[in-house]
Amino acid sequence: MNILVGYATAHESTKGIAKAIGETLTRAGLDAEVRPMDEIYTLDAYDAVVLGSAIHGGSWLPEAASFVEVRAAQLAARPVWLFSVSSVGETSSVFGPKVAGFMRRMRTETKEIAGFRKLFRPRDHRSFAGAIERAHWNLAGDLFLKAFGGSYGDHRDWVDIATWADGIARELRAPGRAVSATAQDLHAG
Repeated sequence: MNILVGYATAHESTKGIAKAIGETLTRAGLDAEVRPMDEIYTLDAYDAVVLGSAIHGGSWLPEAASFVEVRAAQLAARPVWLFSVSSVGETSSVFGPKVAGFMRRMRTETKEIAGFRKLFRPRDHRSFAGAIERAHWNLAGDLFLKAFGGSYGDHRDWVDIATWADGIARELRAPGRAVSATAQDLHAG
């Protein structure tokens, strides 16, 4: 089974997560190819797709959103998983536990993810915290980070990333499960 792990990144954090997902899928016996979205021209060779983007200004990067929208019909024909990378993930954050917990409770799905759900049925969407450096944020962002007790550095939770990717591998390796579910979804809609 050929799996595409595509990503759009601004500062390489999302790329690192995509590579870790690809490595986990490969260790599980799947053929995973990790590529930036701007270097992917067709999905024909892939049986399943995992796509991720950095979140900037509350949105997926424009090139990532465009990639998905242009290929929505192709994505609807195969199993797809999505992930987003920002300052607050499911299990880690650039902020302390109280602020991160509050932000998780207040977080809503990005407009892109909500739109993608109308175009096709992703199997899952996961949020991960990324790695940030002072140079990545402007003065207002720096003040915001400091005011809310945040810190620069690598906040990616590698165990959470591997666990999520392991779940994808289990689903894809289940006999007939991943592909037949997609076919059922297409016939039901």
